[in-house]
Amino acid sequence: MTEETALHRETEQRSVATGKFCIRPFYTEYAWAFDLLIDRPVRKESATIVAWLIERGVRPGGDVLDAGCGTGRYAIELARRGYNVNGMDISPELVDEARRSLGGRQNVSFTVGDILALPAASYDAILCRGVLNDFLNDDDRQEVFASFSRALRSAGVLILDVREWAATAARKAREPVFRKSVDTDRGKLTFTSVTEVDAENRRLVVSERHTLSADGHERSSDHVFVMRCWTRDELDSNLRAAGFDGIAYFGAYDPAIGPAARIDSSPWRNERILRSDNTPLQPTRGAHQSDGP
Repeated sequence: MTEETALHRETEQRSVATGKFCIRPFYTEYAWAFDLLIDRPVRKESATIVAWLIERGVRPGGDVLDAGCGTGRYAIELARRGYNVNGMDISPELVDEARRSLGGRQNVSFTVGDILALPAASYDAILCRGVLNDFLNDDDRQEVFASFSRALRSAGVLILDVREWAATAARKAREPVFRKSVDTDRGKLTFTSVTEVDAENRRLVVSERHTLSADGHERSSDHVFVMRCWTRDELDSNLRAAGFDGIAYFGAYDPAIGPAARIDSSPWRNERILRSDNTPLQPTRGAHQSDGP
């Protein structure tokens, strides 16, 4: 990859992350197939999220932001469990899919928005799953935590997940190819991703292809995007700079996997970190992190 190409991709992806536009087929052309391709145990993981929120004083009836909500699966499940949830995503197509799944529920809404420009003191808790790896430059990676801090009310809680660099790089070096095919009402859809590990810059360069086959015709969409993984030191630094404290890490959305005292001894399954914060600093903000998709 040339320096010019890398710069173009970073500029393009920063615009995606900050809401200016979104071109990744996963979030646009094939948003309708997102849930078919990315299968998650939503109810089980949401039960753990709710338990963490209650432990930290955010009970059903509280206001929760699902930042980067995608198709709204977690927002809708948290609303079913009694929270008032606003799901926000930069992709209009994903937000449309989320709205189609509402089923008349009144305590959840979905909006297209930029998580770097959140309204102040609006939420008791923020959930951010699988989004922060898309921020590539240092300024945005710091600013997103400042945005979360401003958006939380006093003693608010942040639950997030990221890809932990060392474990992710090791797994992707061993298993660079992921492929899944599903039958849909539009035809057979095959998704393939091939990941290249950029160790020098702590990034993953991911080449994706969606191929839809129907009635003897085949259509493919190709896209390359960059993902920048995280280390515990960077997370600690950015969270504390934004006023978060009481930070704890977990290996998954699983109560059986408790807080990890050290990154090198923790069971960080699926290359994510789980973080929880229940003792805020002076700005009285909390942060709790968990495993994402």
